[in-house]
Amino acid sequence: MKKFKSIIALVVILLVLCGAYFYISKHPKTAQKDSSSSSDVAASAEVWKLDSTKVSKVVITGSANNTFVKNAKVWSIENYDYKINQTAITSVTDPLTTLSGTLVEKDAKDMAKYGLDNPIINVVINGEGIDKTLLVGDKTSDAANYYASEKGSKNVYFISASTVEGLTLKQSAYRDNTITAIDAATLSYMKIVQTGNAPVVITKSTNQSADEIQYNVNTWMLTGAYSSPQGLDSEKIATLTAAIPNLIVSDIAEDNPKDLSRYGLDKPVMDLTLKDTKNTLHLLMGKNKDESSVYFKVDGVNTVYIMDKTVTDTFKLKPFDVISKFAYIVNIDYVDMIVVDANGKKDTVLLSRTSAKAEKSGDPDVVTTTSKVNGKSIEISKFKTEYQEIIGLTVDSENDKKLEDKPEISITYSLNKGSKKQEVVNFVPYNDQFYAVFRDGKSDFVITKDKVNKMITSLKNLK
Repeated sequence: MKKFKSIIALVVILLVLCGAYFYISKHPKTAQKDSSSSSDVAASAEVWKLDSTKVSKVVITGSANNTFVKNAKVWSIENYDYKINQTAITSVTDPLTTLSGTLVEKDAKDMAKYGLDNPIINVVINGEGIDKTLLVGDKTSDAANYYASEKGSKNVYFISASTVEGLTLKQSAYRDNTITAIDAATLSYMKIVQTGNAPVVITKSTNQSADEIQYNVNTWMLTGAYSSPQGLDSEKIATLTAAIPNLIVSDIAEDNPKDLSRYGLDKPVMDLTLKDTKNTLHLLMGKNKDESSVYFKVDGVNTVYIMDKTVTDTFKLKPFDVISKFAYIVNIDYVDMIVVDANGKKDTVLLSRTSAKAEKSGDPDVVTTTSKVNGKSIEISKFKTEYQEIIGLTVDSENDKKLEDKPEISITYSLNKGSKKQEVVNFVPYNDQFYAVFRDGKSDFVITKDKVNKMITSLKNLK
């Protein structure tokens, strides 16, 4: 019985060995992976080395058919009349001119088991004294390489998947999709037009004197939306300028589109114009492609592109979103007198300054400021805290009513800088909760009464 069991075991082992041999003979690539994977085979071998300066043409046939032609060191693609990204092409052609791989089998008898009897990709490289053809067969079981050989040779190599898959790109992958670059550091103009909203027009003044620049706090102004230009919130303009370098193409949707309505570009959602000291960029934004991207086109260019939606969303702003919300702001050094008239009672603040020569030559003179409220001296440090309350009044919303300039409260500033020597800010009842803020007889904004009353109470407590 023991002898019989031993015979049975030997028969089973023989059958397993026969099955393994049969499987390997029918699945050479899997066997090759198991016995000759990228980590187990010999060191890298040179398939060929060509003089890249003499290569003038590369013809790729397979899943993608491309013909690259080099003229005066510049690559182009036959029958593709678009500007080409030279780096994108050389990233494909350079590995082909100095081609390395790992020798799988020398003088192979059966090319079919590597898929090289019917290659999936043929690459013909021509040039001065150059005529080479690379045949690409099946992918290895570990997906790290492809089998390849030179036409006319029976030597089979592993060629890295990254090299081969670079040969399968569609023509648009080689496009130079850069759009006109705007230098955020020299940005001078921005216009944002959205359906249903007032245009946001932002300009950077280049004609202000040093005093006027200081007087106006900043040089970025929003024009057109309100009765007078408005200064911009510094954080908002910083956010916008930071987004400008990200206005780039992520992909191409369609060249020469016949129906722009497919992309929402027959009636753009947003019209964005940017200018720096040298260039102008005019973009038209369409509908969303998906949750993360949006269609757009460059004005005058007949191509629909795709862009990251988070970038375009940054520019979806209303005028009130970007302005500085201060009712009026001015440096205390430029103010000589403030009169606060509230409910028929006036509080008068006088600011005076004395100047003493600097002890050291070249140092600025020493300026001492004193303050008085209704004739009584107030320590300047305490008044500066109160001054922050006065100029810190910020508006809360736009005014949608036509009201007469009949103030319940007013603040008058007498100034020693700039062309305008007096500025009056009036607070006219809007409703039970808000005042309309008037300057120069016009009101664009409203402010909560609580803010104004808090300021008046603080001033009274100070005196």
